[in-house]
Amino acid sequence: MISTKVHKCFLGMCFIFKIIFLQCTSHRYNSDLPKSKTSISIAKEDELNAQFYFYKNSDTTATFYTLFNTEPLLFARLDTGLQFYASVKITINLYSITKNKWTDSVNRIIHINQNTPQFFYSFSFPLNQDNYQVKIFITDLNRKMQYSYFTELLVTTEYSRNNFLTTIQDKMLFKPYVYEQNEVKIYHRKKLPFLYVDVFRYNHRPAPPPFSNIVPSLQYLPDSSFTIQLQQEGYYSLTVQSNCFYHIRANQNTLDGFTLFSIDSVFPNIKDSREMLYTSRYIMNKNEFERCANLSNLDEIKKCVDNFWIQIGGSKERAKEMIKNYYQRVIDANRLFTSYHYGWQSDRGMIYIVFGKPEDIQKNFQTEKWYYSLNGQKNALVFTFHKNKNNPFTNSDYILERSDYYKDIWYLTVDKIRQGRLSVK
Repeated sequence: MISTKVHKCFLGMCFIFKIIFLQCTSHRYNSDLPKSKTSISIAKEDELNAQFYFYKNSDTTATFYTLFNTEPLLFARLDTGLQFYASVKITINLYSITKNKWTDSVNRIIHINQNTPQFFYSFSFPLNQDNYQVKIFITDLNRKMQYSYFTELLVTTEYSRNNFLTTIQDKMLFKPYVYEQNEVKIYHRKKLPFLYVDVFRYNHRPAPPPFSNIVPSLQYLPDSSFTIQLQQEGYYSLTVQSNCFYHIRANQNTLDGFTLFSIDSVFPNIKDSREMLYTSRYIMNKNEFERCANLSNLDEIKKCVDNFWIQIGGSKERAKEMIKNYYQRVIDANRLFTSYHYGWQSDRGMIYIVFGKPEDIQKNFQTEKWYYSLNGQKNALVFTFHKNKNNPFTNSDYILERSDYYKDIWYLTVDKIRQGRLSVK
């Protein structure tokens, strides 16, 4: 259990830690849930920027935590008083993985004061020892607008990630991203004597192109390991270093656990000229990339990358605009898709950088489909991503379904980028 001091801090906080990997966005969804008889609009964008976490705080209960922006909500008077409130319904639907069916639903209706820019809320509910796929609905009852999210709740053992809870400066860490040199407090409901920590260094490899026969693979080979001991106050302490991530386990005989990812102070922006070079790999040919990669001085690398853009742009002015547009997509990919590697390295990040924001997205628990227009035909180009169930570090790793079909489309699109025909939507 969390200490009383920390729990009170959770309930009274205004969470300001802004992390940026959007694990679940609200678009068009496939669902086996029955349709509501009430006329509710489905949000196409997650304007709430909702964050949430499940913590298995006892053998029979779990606590749901959420934080979301209130600006998109519609505020109205509840009665004859002068104060305006938003009325929000939170629904949690649990789909049992072992029983292969929907097993439970939890609802809460809350009223939010208009002077609350960010709303933090939590409640506990009974829970069996099972693994669940979870669909969360946050419904603005005044506006009749519904935001939907998918996640997982894994609690069949005491080693899975939902048995851990992390705070930074005694504030809830919803997303597992921590600025380097910050100290985090880790709680485990069993208060074990110590936890095992495996350290992995980031690499700079881009994702293979969508027509490649090389499928991204993952090997569990930590660069170093150590243990952290339970403090008298009931938590474990870890100071996060740069350029690495930490997989934390309660038992060495299983890879079940949770992961913390370090980010630098400029994230999701590009750190330096070397990173600028790495993220340009999708549109550079081999010779162009290696010409810059073989340089050791950051100033020389920057000059080399600048010259690449000037060469394909034809002038410094045009190159400046191309740089702005291309690296904005890189920044967005980092913000949206960073997990055990940076967002620009992920399959979804690669497609986002080259093809831009999808015109439509369909999601279910295991799959995302991104739709683009092609030759004037809407939704003619489709990229399908499947959740990597074997990744112990994150539930947000999606692998692209690769095909030779994409080869010509890829090169045509890259050529358009090199011609400066790219804009930020």
